[in-house]
Amino acid sequence: MKTVTASCEQGDLLGIDANGVQTFFDIPYAKDGGRYREALPPQSWHGVREATQPGPVFPQLASRLDFVMGATAGGVPTSEDAYRLNVYTPSTQAKLPVIFWIHGGGFLTGGALRCYSGAQLAGSGRAVVVTFNYRLGILGNLYLPGTSPGNLSVADIVAALIWVRANIARFGGDPDAIVLAGQSAGAWYTQLLMSMEETSALARAAIMLSWPGLPPQSPDDALETTRDYCEIAGFQNPPRELWDASVSSLLEWQTRLLRARAQNGAVPVGFMPVASGPVPANPMQQAARFAPKPLMISWTRDETGSFFGSNPSLVDATKNDVIEWLEPALGANCVTDYERAMHRRLGSTPYTVLVEQTSEALFKRPTLEAAARLSDSGSDVYAFAFDVASPQPHVGAGHCFELPFLFGNFTDWPSAPMLEGIDGRLAAQLSALLQAYVLNFAESGNPNAGDLPSWRSYRDGNQYALRFADSVTCDPATLNFSA
Repeated sequence: MKTVTASCEQGDLLGIDANGVQTFFDIPYAKDGGRYREALPPQSWHGVREATQPGPVFPQLASRLDFVMGATAGGVPTSEDAYRLNVYTPSTQAKLPVIFWIHGGGFLTGGALRCYSGAQLAGSGRAVVVTFNYRLGILGNLYLPGTSPGNLSVADIVAALIWVRANIARFGGDPDAIVLAGQSAGAWYTQLLMSMEETSALARAAIMLSWPGLPPQSPDDALETTRDYCEIAGFQNPPRELWDASVSSLLEWQTRLLRARAQNGAVPVGFMPVASGPVPANPMQQAARFAPKPLMISWTRDETGSFFGSNPSLVDATKNDVIEWLEPALGANCVTDYERAMHRRLGSTPYTVLVEQTSEALFKRPTLEAAARLSDSGSDVYAFAFDVASPQPHVGAGHCFELPFLFGNFTDWPSAPMLEGIDGRLAAQLSALLQAYVLNFAESGNPNAGDLPSWRSYRDGNQYALRFADSVTCDPATLNFSA
């Protein structure tokens, strides 16, 4: 490993070169403007800034998905001033497509972490990868007019994207070939950038993995979230106490809010963006403005297994339990849908039916609706299902399991229970295949090339999705809800 230099508008950087990939860590894309304030433009520095080590991430507690992912943020320092990004590039002299990765974490956790290392993708020589932090939870999405405008996470992401547009050519990236990409909450922010007038023109393609089909909170609902939080915290003067409270206290009260909102068979959501200012009430409807640019979009077969598998009361649920939990969403068809689901896969249990039905409602169905909307608007849409199951009990092809396959960085997930016992040879083969499709897409907007299995684009009457399992097939049956 040796050191290398590059520059950005703020000054010179010292990074590292390992295995043919140049990495520049902890680059400021903005300057801290204070709690509940929009960040300021980044400041210049004198001399050479060391960019050889990862920096802090924004304040957060342990993720509810540590159960499957391991403690991905464990031991990583946190700071309210973590407006930083990492750049992974095969050459600062190239002109390559740029994968602008927006991390997930339920709007509460995550950052430019080791598990999202873009070194292996950049090592292909075909793309530059950027990862970055944005504010989380109550610090990123508190909505209380006069105290916090809400959507500070959105402002952070926009600031990072604008920095990349202005600077990435100095790192070997093509600013006119940015591919927005994210998983879970990161996919949610991806569709938001696609929908907003300020940002929809700044990228040429998008990738959305495990998109939760949630609208932004309405201003009234966001204020109710704030009121509930302040009641749990015991605030008498919320504006002042929200400013003065320690970060640890703010996060502890946030956890209590989520616990108060938890229900069996549901994934509680606390602070998230609000339909205010540049954020539309229904971003996916507005995302049609992104057309005719191409989209890659996906779901995993057992999304909610990653959320539910650690809860014995859900794993051991009875038929009556599951029907009771599903009835508010499925209505009169609940019992019929339950019985059909029980017959759909060998070895089904009430728990697996719960996972299947909730995964479909929260992820798969919204994903296909988004695919249809963008396809109808003129985009080439490539949908895929990730059906490979984790060896971890009760997880299946759960939420986040595709991520190490996408990044090809299994060694950067050293304590992930979801990966314990996987077949390393087959995992490497599947990862190489998935990466080939993604890199083709980043380069041309079409994942097909060479001798890869043919991947048909989504069209009404021809609703194909590529299915990643023990074999790779382009199969319309993966889109049939009732078969």
